[in-house]
Amino acid sequence: MNKKIITATLLISDGPVEHSYFTELLGISNNDLLTLLQEIKSEMHKIELGFEINIDKNKSDIKTINEISTYLSDIKPSSILKGLSTPALETLAIIAYEQPITKLKISEIRGVESESSIKTLEARGLIDKGGQLDVPGNPILYITTNLFLEKADLVSLTDLPSIGEYFNSPNEEE
Repeated sequence: MNKKIITATLLISDGPVEHSYFTELLGISNNDLLTLLQEIKSEMHKIELGFEINIDKNKSDIKTINEISTYLSDIKPSSILKGLSTPALETLAIIAYEQPITKLKISEIRGVESESSIKTLEARGLIDKGGQLDVPGNPILYITTNLFLEKADLVSLTDLPSIGEYFNSPNEEE
């Protein structure tokens, strides 16, 4: 089952996935994860799937093999944002509009713990750590990445629609 989870996660992600994500999710050691990744890589090569796993020191991803990439040049991959859960999309919206923002503030706005959504967004490369607050505990500040801008089809954060556009209806009486 672990191989299926790893393979599916790598296939739907739009970039490398941190090994720590898998070790925490599956409750396995980094060495066990590396063994599974090597096994998956070998199995993919053996049955000539057209994909290969790149295993880096701290992260891995799946890409098409070079020999077939020219056949895929006209196909646009699906949006990374489409595969996100509602909690992850909520978290991403909060970070986009309120950045830089701490995990505690995100959780306060959502009304629930947001650790899992933050990990998912980090693993997909949509958010990153943008520093730390200079207060006791030095909480991490989260920001969106250039990949987020690209996948959301934005040039900059100023292109985000105004939040007021969604809360004030044109027919609303004052």
